[in-house]
Amino acid sequence: MRLIFILLSLLAVFSMPSVADEARPVYVEVIEQQGAEYLLKWKIPPVMPDRQEPAIELSHSSCSLAGNGVSGRPAGLVGRKLYRCAQASPMFSIQFIYPRSNPALTSLVVFKPLEGDPVQVFSGPEKTIIEMPLASSPNDVAKQYIVAGIEHILIGTDHLLFVVCLIMIAGSFKRLLLTVTGFTVAHSITLSLATLNIFRLPTELVELLIALSILLLAVEIIKHRREGEQDSLTWRYPVSVSAVFGLLHGFGFAVVLQELGLPASMKVHALLFFNIGVELGQLAFIVAVLAVAAAATRIAIIGKHKEKLAEAAVYAIGICSAYWLFERSVFLI
Repeated sequence: MRLIFILLSLLAVFSMPSVADEARPVYVEVIEQQGAEYLLKWKIPPVMPDRQEPAIELSHSSCSLAGNGVSGRPAGLVGRKLYRCAQASPMFSIQFIYPRSNPALTSLVVFKPLEGDPVQVFSGPEKTIIEMPLASSPNDVAKQYIVAGIEHILIGTDHLLFVVCLIMIAGSFKRLLLTVTGFTVAHSITLSLATLNIFRLPTELVELLIALSILLLAVEIIKHRREGEQDSLTWRYPVSVSAVFGLLHGFGFAVVLQELGLPASMKVHALLFFNIGVELGQLAFIVAVLAVAAAATRIAIIGKHKEKLAEAAVYAIGICSAYWLFERSVFLI
């Protein structure tokens, strides 16, 4: 079972070694102005190849581009367009026109009317046309932020590697349940504190410390496997260790939620549902790992070489986290 835990980690390591926690959406802002004019602004994460960023358009039969704006061309990473409409407050849509295909980028569209609260619509990569409602219902907010939480945890390679390390250290199912619960409760606390601007840490420092936390757990696993050491704090009190590191990872989750923003009238709801999404994604990952582990134990060749493969895999996790640690430390210089 330990071997399969780490094999899944290796898949994550080699498939996404340098994009851990890259969950920023394509951010679009539509600002209603006087005279039925709408200012469209956007910011695209710098992960797109040159000239492969999407063209972003406001679409409605009564609206047309004003000034020197051009339709249908790649938008650039940052930009703006002005639209004039023949009627006030039309039910328009925002279109994302990718030259090739969307490389799994989500989108966040924020509509700021002249009167009333801003409206936010968060959508997955599969949606390239987003209808802008005049208001968001509680059900819409719940769906949007649960999906955002699930997607974030499942593409956050560093968080998943940390969870894998916790699984390995916990050992028994009971200790695993308590360890993961400690991690969940702790990161929920700091996620809430940071998102509500009660207490925050610099993003660069948080990302560096997350990488360090994975490296430390990888070292503990190697020491245990090589030397049989079980007197360390990590092996005696895995719940306490997971809770301490969970406080740190909660700040990492908050970075993404701050990028998404919170609806002005439903901040607590959005925060709650995002956290629920994170927990659902984490639970799905753990269940998948356990299911694969149960199936793989029946494969004879894996059982024969499991100790050597597991040790090599742990070293791979350590190397990956060390690389992140070095890469992220540059931003603190």
